[in-house]
Amino acid sequence: MAFLSKLINTSRLSRVLLIRILLFSGLFTVIITAVQLSLNYQNEIEELQKKSKQLVHSSEGPLVLATFELNDRQVILITEGLFRSGLFKSLIVKGTYKGIPESTIISLGEKNIQTQGWRHPLIFEYKGRFSKVGAIEFQIDIDPIKQKIMDEFIIILISQFIKTFFVSIFILFIIHNLVIRHLDEISNWLNNFKPESSFSPLALETDKGSDSEMVKLKSAISEMGQQVHKHTIGLEKAVAERTAELEKLAYTDSLTGVANRGAFLQASNEELSRSRRLSYDIGVMMLDLDHFKAINDTYGHDAGDEVLKQVSKAMSNCLRKEDTLGRIGGEEFAIITPGADKGGMHKLASRLQQSIALLNFPFLPEDKNITVSIGYTKISNDENFKAALKRADVHLYTAKASGRNTFITDKGFVPSIVN
Repeated sequence: MAFLSKLINTSRLSRVLLIRILLFSGLFTVIITAVQLSLNYQNEIEELQKKSKQLVHSSEGPLVLATFELNDRQVILITEGLFRSGLFKSLIVKGTYKGIPESTIISLGEKNIQTQGWRHPLIFEYKGRFSKVGAIEFQIDIDPIKQKIMDEFIIILISQFIKTFFVSIFILFIIHNLVIRHLDEISNWLNNFKPESSFSPLALETDKGSDSEMVKLKSAISEMGQQVHKHTIGLEKAVAERTAELEKLAYTDSLTGVANRGAFLQASNEELSRSRRLSYDIGVMMLDLDHFKAINDTYGHDAGDEVLKQVSKAMSNCLRKEDTLGRIGGEEFAIITPGADKGGMHKLASRLQQSIALLNFPFLPEDKNITVSIGYTKISNDENFKAALKRADVHLYTAKASGRNTFITDKGFVPSIVN
């Protein structure tokens, strides 16, 4: 019973199955029992009718004689003897009394019975002649049969319910072992299954029943879960890679691969905040390729794009890991150099010019190379980054106005140098 209580309380399916088994088996039992007892009831009634008619027939001779002789006392004694047999609910003997036919001589049992009874005429035979001297009317007593059938019905129902209950428990036990416990394991596993978490397969039996349909189902679900897990992990990885690519596209110039204007300004402001917190200087450079429009007009935009890519790569190779190169727009670039000093900025500007000048392009004449003009400055303690960038841009245009292929900075930081 402890098993049954635990099973019903923990498994809704078991509870529903037990109720339905009891309901359908109980209904079937009631129908079968009712049909069987109805047949028994009819047989009992027929048997009672047969016995009652036989008893009346056996008493017919003495009763006819007593009626013919108008011996009421004898009629009453015979009738009472019949009634004491317990077969009759009512007995009425009628005869000719004081010249009045069909007069009641005796009436025993219940009066005014509505159900149909039987009437047996009393015929007196004398020398081959027949004369009706009266009649006996009787009705059998079926109440004991009804009570007997009802008692049997209750006993059968109780016994069948007890038998059905235990059979149902046994069937439920078998169904639980074969099906329900597997379904519970599958349900619990699915409730705890998270595709993005580490994968734990369903536990599978290795005994002789390991080839059953439920075990095969668990194995299929476990394999499906593993595939979902792999797909989810792969999808998350793909999403992460795609997100990284999108972030790179959002912050990277698509042509040159260096930081775009927005990313460069964001990185510069972050570096400026860090420098003021840690007390170090930052240098800013603005660079512009000389006569770049002429390259586009003469050799085409593909040639111009190739120049921008090669120049960006050459400049990147001249920088430290902590420096940041960005494409501000068109052929303009900018660089931030943390920890800038006079000599370092001067050497970097010179190195950048030399690296760019050494680039070879098949579409350019041998005597012609790419040059760059540079303006640079150091960010003051009391200014923001855009103000310093604007000052470097002013130096850049001064360099371009001074004949290009040169770099200009603030007076007092590094003297103007023309290459």
